Amino acid sequence: MLKLKSKVIIEGERTWMFNSVNNCSIVQDITSLTDTCELTLPKKIVWQGLVNDNFKTPLKRGDKVTVELGYDDELKTRFTGFIKTVDAKTPVVIKCEDTMFLLKQKKVEPKAFKAALLKDVMKHILKDTNVEFKLVDDTLKVGNYRISKSTIADELQELKEKYMLNSYFRTIDGKSVLYVGLIYPLDNREKYKFVYGKNIISENFEYQDKEEIKAKVEAISFDNKHKKTTVELGDKDGDVIKIRIDGLSETELKKYAQESLDRYKQSGLKGSFETFGQPEVNTCDIVEIFPSEEKHGVYLIKKNEISFGLNGYRQKIELGQPLSP
Repeated sequence: MLKLKSKVIIEGERTWMFNSVNNCSIVQDITSLTDTCELTLPKKIVWQGLVNDNFKTPLKRGDKVTVELGYDDELKTRFTGFIKTVDAKTPVVIKCEDTMFLLKQKKVEPKAFKAALLKDVMKHILKDTNVEFKLVDDTLKVGNYRISKSTIADELQELKEKYMLNSYFRTIDGKSVLYVGLIYPLDNREKYKFVYGKNIISENFEYQDKEEIKAKVEAISFDNKHKKTTVELGDKDGDVIKIRIDGLSETELKKYAQESLDRYKQSGLKGSFETFGQPEVNTCDIVEIFPSEEKHGVYLIKKNEISFGLNGYRQKIELGQPLSP
């Protein structure tokens, strides 16, 4: 019988290592800026070298956290980040965020761009941070763009709200890399197979045909003389997706609008399924699904909720963009 194993390393003024946790909850989500982790430590902890009288936890906000989970001796890193808060009551509960924690505190220098490429804006935003970034599309334009937010994370949120650009960290070769783009990246993806009754514990799926999905994109752009260009694509009725990107030509704006519409209107399964802790799936990976009733398909992963503890080791995986089988 497989035995649950975990290892948590916390690096601050001192380095602490815990070989067990009561509970661990990790949320990976490419539609959210920040991946999170919540740890509940065992009730009885020996803090070596510290006096227990009037004790306060030595763990502090900003300490680096690495979480490894698995069965028997097969541990894999499932989260790296930093402590956001520590509840010093018994048991100790630690809430953590990935590298976005640092970008939420890092100021960004204001600047105005004309007819800018996204990569030029990102280079300025991340200047002097030592954060590596990759764009899903190096040629993507954001037009006339003004950096005005107080922190880097706020500016990334602005890109999401105005241009539908997701920003999220992925762990590549042990390093946190910031990805930014409209669609999923093509690099560093693993593929896994899941079959109902074998390694799908439960499922919550609904099949949608793209012909039945009603949506319209309303895109506008202003040039430097404040002349307005408007593009509308899609159905007259249905969900409305609004986009504004200044400094684009009508052709460029239409391309951007079409990509947004195509991303929204796709045939395939919607929903999620629960599986075991292995194989270890991450956002942007590929899964081939054989559900109990709906059509078989291949999908990219949008979100993964990982739970580990007294109730076992599970992953709740939410499907994203469908791919060809």
